[in-house]
Amino acid sequence: MRNSTKKIVLTQKGEINKAVINMLGNCRFASDRVYVGYNRGSGRYISAHTAQGCVVSILQAEGFIFTTGNDAPRGGILGDFVKCSKVALEFLKKIKA
Repeated sequence: MRNSTKKIVLTQKGEINKAVINMLGNCRFASDRVYVGYNRGSGRYISAHTAQGCVVSILQAEGFIFTTGNDAPRGGILGDFVKCSKVALEFLKKIKA
């Protein structure tokens, strides 16, 4: 892990930041994509969130090549994804675990 990535992911004590774990925990991992959009709440009080900023900043700091996009039929937030290599996916899963 590079120093620039450690600044994003680790706390001053050297532990993985809880906010980063929660953001990656809300992501769905596909074969070559990370779907970063998710919903919070229940019933009528649902709000849409995205973890794209966190995922993109980690991948940029580590030097991986990636692309972003949306494959939802009407462009909803649940279709937001980050397409990257399998090595980058394994790196993100390792941070999440």
